[in-house]
Amino acid sequence: MRFFHFLFCLCLCQSLEIKQNEAFNADVFAKGVPDSLEDLIALIERENLTPTGQKPVEYASYIWSGDWSNADVRNVDGENRQLTGDQVRKNLAKIILAAKNKKENIDTKTTNTGELTLADIFPDANIRIGGDRPLVIKQASGTEDEDTTIEQATTTEQATTSEQATTTEQATTIEQATTTEQATTTPEPTTTTENPANFPKTGDLELMVEDIVYSGHMLHWSVEQAYLAISDIWGQKYLRFAEIPPTTTTVGPASTEQPTTVSLRQADTASEEATTLTTEATTLTTEATTTEVPTTTAEPLPYEIKTLRVPTDTVFLIQPRGRTEGTYPLLVPVHDFYNYTDNTDEVILAFNQRLHLAHWDMEAQEMNVSVAEWFNSRDATIEITEFMVPSAAWVDPLGRLLIGTHDIRPFEKIVTQSIFTVFPNSFDPESTFYELTKISCDPTGMAWSTDNSTLFFADGHTKNITKCEYDSWKVDVSNCETMLNVADEVSATATPGGMATDENGHVWVAIADKDKGAVIEIDPETNTVISTIDVEDGELVDIVFAGDDLDFAYILSKKSLYKLTGLGVRGMHVPDFIWKPELKRRSL
Repeated sequence: MRFFHFLFCLCLCQSLEIKQNEAFNADVFAKGVPDSLEDLIALIERENLTPTGQKPVEYASYIWSGDWSNADVRNVDGENRQLTGDQVRKNLAKIILAAKNKKENIDTKTTNTGELTLADIFPDANIRIGGDRPLVIKQASGTEDEDTTIEQATTTEQATTSEQATTTEQATTIEQATTTEQATTTPEPTTTTENPANFPKTGDLELMVEDIVYSGHMLHWSVEQAYLAISDIWGQKYLRFAEIPPTTTTVGPASTEQPTTVSLRQADTASEEATTLTTEATTLTTEATTTEVPTTTAEPLPYEIKTLRVPTDTVFLIQPRGRTEGTYPLLVPVHDFYNYTDNTDEVILAFNQRLHLAHWDMEAQEMNVSVAEWFNSRDATIEITEFMVPSAAWVDPLGRLLIGTHDIRPFEKIVTQSIFTVFPNSFDPESTFYELTKISCDPTGMAWSTDNSTLFFADGHTKNITKCEYDSWKVDVSNCETMLNVADEVSATATPGGMATDENGHVWVAIADKDKGAVIEIDPETNTVISTIDVEDGELVDIVFAGDDLDFAYILSKKSLYKLTGLGVRGMHVPDFIWKPELKRRSL
């Protein structure tokens, strides 16, 4: 990949005039610009442009499939440039020609002065072309007659200059690097420059809590408060789940073994020596031995679960005739930006379409939202229509809350479009995502790219994974396009659920299916599935990265909670809902 960055740079520098090898030039342009990956592989293999230790097919695939969108080319003619993959591919002939000239140590001319290194053009670049030494471009100091030479950087063994490049010793080295034997006889896989992030991944799946919910709906990991918020939409409860770190004792092995060893020896001694014991003494002995049994039972759970409910009597206290049961669709921890309230451990929760600010009572395992809290806390209403329920809730990189809707009626063909509401760091709802509304019926997942410029979206009805340009200022999307369809890529009966983004920009999606579920990893650059991790539970709902380092994932199904470790990647930080209330308190 980095090899291509350098070639990409050579193509762009208007000040650099490449002295072409006529035989290769005629051959390239006679055959035309490669218009397929196969043509590019053949050309690279034919001209022996593959670096040592790489296969032509691997080498060419990175060049051909690279998007290179928004590539920042620096210090070229005194300005920065951003180009697309299409612009690069249109210049493949020139790029490959430059590589050929580089490999044959053909001098180039330039009109600029000074010395331009790869680090100046591409920061942190480490380009390799046909060898294992970094490349340096030296520019002439003023006249057109003075050539710029392309030379290998000094290594611990040898410092090669443009004059030394023409010696028979280096020519021999070039011949050795470009022999067909080395290019074609690679029977075993070799380490290439492929990005390790694109390798398939595996993990260790653990069932954390079975039947933790009745109908799991969403997850949110609070980085600040270090707990997992769980919504049980039809089970009518909200859960706060936190693993308890294992306790370590300072007692040494000898001290732990001593009490049990002594008691056993005493029991044996007593049975041997006390030959005249009465029946009552024997009974006491058996009682003494049975007292050791309880010490092996009642192991503490490795996690803690707190439950929060909203009683219907509380909700409909003022209007009892309208009393009805409600859904529990979403639960998101709150970051009170200005410390507006006196409470800690605050959350935003929903009862049907009504949102309220509440807080956890950390002294209680189970608690209900009180009448005083329900009527005296901040509240809002989600835009919704009849027969609709709120979707899960998602938090964008700036802490704004986004909620959709879906129709619960089991029509053969759902035509009811979703409605999306955003809470921009306040309890004042605004409608948004109009373009997404046109293609969404059942929103199940949202995640953002590492640079916050792209929104990834999953829909349970269309089974599409979509990506849109995200405007963080307007909190809106545009130019939405389908990345892939789960029914086509995974299984005809598969349905996408929640999703999360990792540090490499890849998207992890929970997949529900008829027989068994899966977690898939998608590369948004190529719109392909990189990894598939099977889960025996076929009713997967959501996935989030969690932990202090975001180095594992929790997976929620309709009934149970799982933990996925050993992925080798870290997740992107997802903030809690950032609440920035106005300074003036509302009179209640």
